[in-house]
Amino acid sequence: MKAIDGIHHVTAYASDPQRNYDFMTDVLGLRFVRQTLLYMPGQPIYHLYYGDRQGTPGTVLTYFPGVDMPEGQVGKGDISSIGFTIPRGSVDYWTGRLEEHEIPTEVTERFDETVISFTDPDGLPLELVTGDSDIDPWTEADVPAEHGIRGIHDVAVTSSDPAGTFDVLETMGWERLGRYDAPMSGDRIRFTPSEPAGHGRYLDVVVQPNLPSARKGIGMFVHVAFRVANEWVQQEWSETLRENGYVTTSRKYRQEFRSMYLTEPGGATFEYATDGPGFTEHEDLAELGGELQIPKTLREAIDVPVEELKQELPEFEPR
Repeated sequence: MKAIDGIHHVTAYASDPQRNYDFMTDVLGLRFVRQTLLYMPGQPIYHLYYGDRQGTPGTVLTYFPGVDMPEGQVGKGDISSIGFTIPRGSVDYWTGRLEEHEIPTEVTERFDETVISFTDPDGLPLELVTGDSDIDPWTEADVPAEHGIRGIHDVAVTSSDPAGTFDVLETMGWERLGRYDAPMSGDRIRFTPSEPAGHGRYLDVVVQPNLPSARKGIGMFVHVAFRVANEWVQQEWSETLRENGYVTTSRKYRQEFRSMYLTEPGGATFEYATDGPGFTEHEDLAELGGELQIPKTLREAIDVPVEELKQELPEFEPR
């Protein structure tokens, strides 16, 4: 059975879609690769995707902006941060850039890497981490290519059941790579696939038992998705997980990939997403993110013209 070889994407909640877009593209310099919709009962919600030039699996952070939710709380029992890879010589550039945008930062060392910690406009914890990657940065942004973001570095889960989180990761074929002890911010046990990809290859389990429980909401994470090659491999992994006592959902058909989910023992939602068909299945590479893409299943379910849907959405204009 083909390995789960890395992280596919991470999804979070946000408030204003325009502010979210401006931060991700103008400040972080990521490419806007898709605008589509999630349909809650009586309310369409934007689903916005950011990544590298083509939205390569392992580079993408997605958001649900404008959801009718209170402010969330990062804590025990959910995802607690996402880190993006930057070159080792880019720390001064990024601390200076974030300072210019009046974004407070904290610089620390962890696993022999330099970590710049900050938050997005809604308080979502983000990090820029020095390291190696096989991803090329998006070059049409206001960030010099030599400093550009090169995909996902790691995702941290602050587990309410560390042993349970370890078990599901080991069932997935991931291995313990190392441990970083930091009493004030939680000990970290780093996992990586047995056959890691060149990016998106770390998941850190944070052990911080006295932390308050996480609460879903604005500025909080929805799920972390792992890469599976295709639907056949996805089904094999679903069966393996079920045989080991984990409950996976049925397959969900997204425009860009196919998904299955489980809630791991530590409280986080894990998704297993196929590498394809990808973002260019419904949009030319040069035009990614240019038009609102309405999933076929959504069009069939609600039978509402696109223009009527747009009238119910908050004001948003990608450039």
